Amino acid sequence: MKTEYDFFAIDRDNLKKKNIFPFQLYVFNPIHKKYSLFLNGNRPLTKELDTFLSYLLEKGGKLAILKKQRRTFLTAQEYHESEIPSLKSRELHELEKERIMNIKLKEMYDEKMGKFAFQSEFELACETDNFEKIIEFARVDILTFSVTQSHTISLALHLCKTHLKTDNFLNRIVATSYLFSKTSNIQDTEALADIICGAYLSHIGYTQLPLKMLRSPLLSLSQKDRKLFEKHTILGNHLIKKSMLELSERCKKIILDHHERVDGGGFPSMKNGDSIEQLSLIVGIISHLFEYSSGKINGNKQPIRSIILSMKNKTFSPGLEFNFGEKVFNSLVTLINTDKIEVKKAA
Repeated sequence: MKTEYDFFAIDRDNLKKKNIFPFQLYVFNPIHKKYSLFLNGNRPLTKELDTFLSYLLEKGGKLAILKKQRRTFLTAQEYHESEIPSLKSRELHELEKERIMNIKLKEMYDEKMGKFAFQSEFELACETDNFEKIIEFARVDILTFSVTQSHTISLALHLCKTHLKTDNFLNRIVATSYLFSKTSNIQDTEALADIICGAYLSHIGYTQLPLKMLRSPLLSLSQKDRKLFEKHTILGNHLIKKSMLELSERCKKIILDHHERVDGGGFPSMKNGDSIEQLSLIVGIISHLFEYSSGKINGNKQPIRSIILSMKNKTFSPGLEFNFGEKVFNSLVTLINTDKIEVKKAA
C-alpha cells in the first residue's frame, strides 16, 4: 500500500523536453487523495498523454516519482537533490511515524489473514454473535488514514484508536457501518471518516434524556416520551455546536438525520427522497438493524439473520423499518445469504 510518504513531487518542467524516462510517473488526485500510475518507465510520453497530463495538472493534480527511484530520476534528468524542493529532508511528526507503522502492520495483517471478505465475515459474525474480527479489521484499516487531511479524519482516527477495540454494541455499529460503506463502493477517506464519527456521535443526544426512558423499548414509551425521544438528534446536534467540535457539515447531517426515512416518515424533519444524505441512511439502517436485534425497539431480541429476512420479504413486524432508499436497502438485504434461513425453516 503506497502512501504520500513513498513519493516526492516534481514540476512539469522537471521532465524537460524528454518523452521517455527510465522511471515511472505518478499523478496525485486531490479529490480522492490517491497516487495513480500515469506512465511506466521507458514508455513514450505521447502527444495525447502529454495533453492529458497537462489537463490533470490544471485540475490540481500533482506529478510525482517514487522515492525509491530518486537516484534514477536525478541521474536521468541531470538534477542535484538540492534542486528538487520535495526531496529536502524534514522530520516527520510522531503521528506521521505512527501512521507509517500502522500501514506496515496492515500489510502484515493482510498477509497473515488473507483477503478480508466482509459479506462472509458478517454472516459468520451474525451466526456466532461475535463481531470481534469485523471490529479488528475495521480498526486496522482505519488506523492507516492520513493524519493531516481534516479535523474529521483526525477525530475518526482518535476515536478508533481509543475505543474501537472491544466487541460491544456501539463498536458493532461503527465497524459494520464503515465496512458496509466500503462494500457500497464508498472509498473516499473524507466520506468514510464522516461515517465513523457520525456513527460514534449519532446518539450523543441520549445524554440529555432520562435514563429510565433509554432503558425502555421504544414501542413501550408513551406518546409524550416518544416525542421527547425523537428530539435526541436535535439535542445531539446542539451539543456538537456548543462543544465547538470541528466536524464536516456532512458528518453533522449524519448525526442529525440518521433517523430520517425516504418516505418522509422519519424524524426530526420528515425529510424524504434525495434530500437525505446517503451516509445518513447507511448509519440509519445499520443502527436500526442492531437496535432491533438487541430488543431496544420492541423489547424482543432477535437474530440479525431473521431481521434481514423480514426486511427482504417486507414482512411487517412492529417497529421494523424498510424505507432507507433502494440502493442502501438492497445492499443490506443481499449482505447475507437469506436462502439458508428459508432452507432451514423448510426442513
